[in-house]
Amino acid sequence: MIKNLESNFKNIHTKIKSSFTELEEKNNVNISDDVWERPEGGGGNTFVIDNGNFFSNCAVNFSSIYGKELPQAALSTKTNVSSSNGYQAMGVSVISHPNNPYVPTSHMNVRFFGILGKSENFIDWWIGGGYDLTPFLPFKEDIIEWHSSAKQLLDGYNEEYYKVFSENCNNYFQIPHRSERRGIGGIFFDNFRDFDIEKSMIFVKSIAECYLNSYLKIATKRKNHEFNESEKNFQLIRRGRYAEFNLIYDRGTAFGLQSKGRIESILSSLPADVKWQYKKDKEYNVLENKLLDVIKKDWNV
Repeated sequence: MIKNLESNFKNIHTKIKSSFTELEEKNNVNISDDVWERPEGGGGNTFVIDNGNFFSNCAVNFSSIYGKELPQAALSTKTNVSSSNGYQAMGVSVISHPNNPYVPTSHMNVRFFGILGKSENFIDWWIGGGYDLTPFLPFKEDIIEWHSSAKQLLDGYNEEYYKVFSENCNNYFQIPHRSERRGIGGIFFDNFRDFDIEKSMIFVKSIAECYLNSYLKIATKRKNHEFNESEKNFQLIRRGRYAEFNLIYDRGTAFGLQSKGRIESILSSLPADVKWQYKKDKEYNVLENKLLDVIKKDWNV
């Protein structure tokens, strides 16, 4: 059972690695593709593009780990793991930080948590995940298409899913100390078990593919858009918001740290180039006001 689940996530991981590599148009890009093991049990594969033509940096991570005590950041509080044989957690997480400020940052993750009984059987299990988009210099048409493709996918399973998942995303990706959302949303689901395990894996795969197809459309359309120094500076400062959310509020980051995960892989989601600048110029304030008007709006279709 565990090997079959891992195979599903590995296939997702491989497809996204290949697609992101194709976005790079030069041969001398820095690519790390590390297979690693975790002393406490399990391991993974961390794939990072650094200082590329398209990506400032991106990370596509697969992990499958085992432990005896479920970390507090695991997304279920209903299960007592102490009476079980431990837990199995596996999934794929993706973060992209493009060079061009007209191409949004994106994030996706899909995951499986299982509470182990005997002989690799699960006495409890659930899936979670989703994806969201963080533009800096946004285009309304891209945002609408991003949400519309998610709705179309989810409506094929249940017409109630999109409304719930998109509201979950808006609520989760908040930066309370900034009174801002991280971006324009997407979908987010947790502690989900509407299907059996086999159909859940089909569902997870469809989520990952919808994210990838939607993001590649935007990336291809915007990657050659000309930008100036003020727009680039704006992107670097606004990336600071992304770093703040991931380090302070993100449950995935917390789970990785609490489960004694591989630090290099956990923090590979952070942008390579980012700025915190006290005094902002007029150009920055104009761009920020335009962006805040966009990210404060509910784009749910």
